[in-house]
This record gives sequence, C-alpha cells and structure tokens, in this order.
Amino acid sequence: MDTSLWLPPAIHTESGAERRVGVELEFAGLEPTQIIQAVRDQFGGRLERHNSFEFSIHDTELGKFGIELDATYIKSLGALMEESGDLDDEFSIEAVATELLTKAAEQFVPWELVTPPVPVSRLPEVSQLFNRLRDAGALGTRNSIRYAFGLHLNPELPATGTETILAYLRAYLCLYEWLADQDQIDLTRKLTNYIKHFGKDYIQLVIDRDYQPGLPQLIDDYIDYNPTRNRSMDMLPLFAFLDEPRVRNRLDDPRIKSRPTLHYRLPNCDIDNQNWNLDRPWRHWLEVERLATAPDRLQHFCSRYSKYLHSFTTPFDSEWLNTSRSLLQEE
Repeated sequence: MDTSLWLPPAIHTESGAERRVGVELEFAGLEPTQIIQAVRDQFGGRLERHNSFEFSIHDTELGKFGIELDATYIKSLGALMEESGDLDDEFSIEAVATELLTKAAEQFVPWELVTPPVPVSRLPEVSQLFNRLRDAGALGTRNSIRYAFGLHLNPELPATGTETILAYLRAYLCLYEWLADQDQIDLTRKLTNYIKHFGKDYIQLVIDRDYQPGLPQLIDDYIDYNPTRNRSMDMLPLFAFLDEPRVRNRLDDPRIKSRPTLHYRLPNCDIDNQNWNLDRPWRHWLEVERLATAPDRLQHFCSRYSKYLHSFTTPFDSEWLNTSRSLLQEE
C-alpha cells in the first residue's frame, strides 16, 4: 500500500512532529477475546482487564488501545461487580446477570475499539487491523436496522491558532453534503442525534468572510449554537484543550475529553463490506484537509456556499451537493 496516498498536505505540527490521528470503530458480531486477539496479532501488547465490558491493551507498537462495550450503565455495573469479586464466580447470580446483560446489550450497543494517536504514515496498519476484525466476523452499520455504528476520526491539527481552526471548520461545513453523499450515511444513523449537522444560521455565521473571531468568541459562538457533543464534527474536545475553563463553565458534561484534535463522527462503520476499509473515509476526509490548507480556494467555496444559503432553497434539494462536487473537480 502506497503510504503517500494517506498523507495530508500538512503532515507535521508546529513543533515539527508528525501529525497523529485517533480512530474509534463501533461494531458488533465479536466477543471481546476476538477483538483483543486481533489487536495483539497486529501490534502486540499486554492485556489489562478492567471488568467484563472494558479492556486495555498496553505497550503495543502504537501505544494503548481501548476496547469497551459502549454503554455507561453497563460499564458501571461491571465495575461494581469487579469490586465485589462476583465476576470470578461463574455460578453467581451476578455473573449470570452480567452475561445476559452483555448479550442483550450487544444487540443494540456496539463494542468500541479506540486506537492510540496514530502517526498519519502508519494509518495503513490500522486498516490491516480492520481486515483482521472483518475476517473474524465483525458486523457494521448496514448489517441490521438496529445498528447505528460509526467510525470516528480524531485528526490532530497542524496548528491550533484560531485561523487554522476556522479554516478546517469552514472547509468541513462547505464539504459536508459531499462527504455525506460519498460515505452514503446510513438512514438509521441519520435518525439518531449522534451525528446531527450544524444549523443553517451557524453555518452562515462561520463561512462569512467578515467573521474573524478571536478564540474566546469562536468558542462562545460555537457553544451558543451547539451546546452539545452531538454534531457530525464535534469541536468541543479541541476547545476544551485550548480553554478548558471556558468550556466547562458553559457545559457540564464529563464526556467532553480535552485533546488537540477535531472529532469527526460522520462516517458509517461498514466493516463487513469487503470493499470498505479505513482508506475510504480517510480519503474523503483528505478533501477537507486540502481545502482547509488552500486559502484562496476555500474563500471561493465559502462565497459560493454563502450565496446558495441566502437563496431560497428547499431542505432536500441537491444544488449545493452538485456545486461542491463540481468545485472539487476544478482543482
């Protein structure tokens, strides 16, 4: 696999280090032992079991992986039972209840695999891990109407100044409809709140060429319009990294994790599709990277998009999708 095809235009951070990307994959169909084995076969590492629903793999080639059943109440139950010692007794009522709860939850709640921050040049190795999971029987979004599973990408920014952040946010807003079309976002996922898109008023504010906020205003405006983690690209982890008191004073949500990355949540997990892998959503994301790092081209996109949004449009027309597709082909 040609590693150069995975690289964004801006490969390094301001410090000169290679940019990294965290990857989160939600899926069903496997026992935790199978997921653990796939990770260790690919990257090695030492297993730490927290409870029946949460595991860590330390000291891999890339760092620490996390594996968990993505449901807070289940993990809380597992922790309580771990403290009581009941998990070691296979005949206890609690152990039987845990097994039944796990099986029931797996019908609706995905296992989530969380990678460490991966250098962009090593993302193909994560793609190889996905192949191992597919071969073991992992199931993705389209396998059942109950599954609203996603792939989350957490790309580290090349710089954390307001100008850079605004460029990436604008590029994403301009390309959202194209991204959703390319990834063929599953209807079940669209109907959930997890990947809601930004409202028209906020988009118009951000793509206006006269909008030149400082960081405090950028954060405050974002939270005024989006007081939630449930956006197709969640900016709150980045804003918490840059000004945690400002974010915490506005939003009381312990799930907001501070980190110098975007949190791109839109793509499906289509892992049981032989024609799908990490390279597909990453290739689409790279269009955002290219647009964000080309100021004149980005301004042209924003101007065209702003004109479209100020025109009379229906909620379901495809005019901007077709326009953005044509503009991308002009590069």
